Amino acid sequence: MVLSSLLLAAALCAVAPETNPPTDVNVVVETALATLPGHTGFLFCELQAGVPRELFAVRADERFAIGSSFKLFILGTLADEVNADRRALDNVMLLEKRLEGPPHSEMADWPTGSPVTLNTLALKMISISDNTATDHLLYLLGRQRVEQQMEAMGHSHPQWNRPLLSTRDMVELRNRKAGLPGNEYNKLDEAGKRKFLADHYSGVPNYEALDFDTAAYDVAEWYATPHDMARALAWLKTNTSADEPAHLLRAVLAVDPKLPHDPVVWPYVGFKGGSEDQLLAGNWLLKNKSGRWYTLSVYWNNPDGKADEKLLIAALATIFAAVERGLK
Repeated sequence: MVLSSLLLAAALCAVAPETNPPTDVNVVVETALATLPGHTGFLFCELQAGVPRELFAVRADERFAIGSSFKLFILGTLADEVNADRRALDNVMLLEKRLEGPPHSEMADWPTGSPVTLNTLALKMISISDNTATDHLLYLLGRQRVEQQMEAMGHSHPQWNRPLLSTRDMVELRNRKAGLPGNEYNKLDEAGKRKFLADHYSGVPNYEALDFDTAAYDVAEWYATPHDMARALAWLKTNTSADEPAHLLRAVLAVDPKLPHDPVVWPYVGFKGGSEDQLLAGNWLLKNKSGRWYTLSVYWNNPDGKADEKLLIAALATIFAAVERGLK
């Protein structure tokens, strides 16, 4: 799941100016985020020479559960492989039942054995956050290869995500019917964890028999700081330029930006989010009409209840209005 178009419309489109608005953007951000119960973070950066330079930030160095945002690391691995001429976006992979991702996955309904290009898998993984596409690409590229790429893309604490879980791994480890095996899994060292995943989750999955604990994002999940994800977006921007073989993957990010935006003001908007019952995450790569590039990351982990999207809509509307004033 990803953040709704309504949220992004509120966040990035015209918002009525506040009466006597505060001049300190971070004060506005902190006040808006205070309306969201739980743990929140925000980061807005300008990319300078490919490096994110922090402009506005609140708790941008703290750890968050990021949901499907981790798929940006798989996208980066594919881009790196394509740019190095080890793979091509028109290479074909056959869909396998054992690599079916958890519901709701559109591609899980496609016939087993269907030939699918790597570009199509990437497009589905990013634009609709398809878990079957995700787990196929993760299997093809290799778990440890993606872990290496995550570090190359600037993740400051890669050990948080080693071994990097597939979408199937994550839901299986949070299966109430199996007694939340993630609790025992987390007691193992890294080698033990890799063996556990190989031993338990390599056959054809049965998601109907699974009771996913939506609140247990501290048991099995993907984690990063807002700064980590800003660096990942910066890496993707640099390595998907028009002269790179992987340039189509920048376009993949913009297929569904969740933004009814004015293309004159924002000629490029790329997006990958993450959503579970008690967490929401959003990551945007933005090009302004000025030619300047920016990243925006916002995270909300709510350990005590649902992360209500409507509350985040309201907070982002206020936040981005302040950010836009701050850019002028």
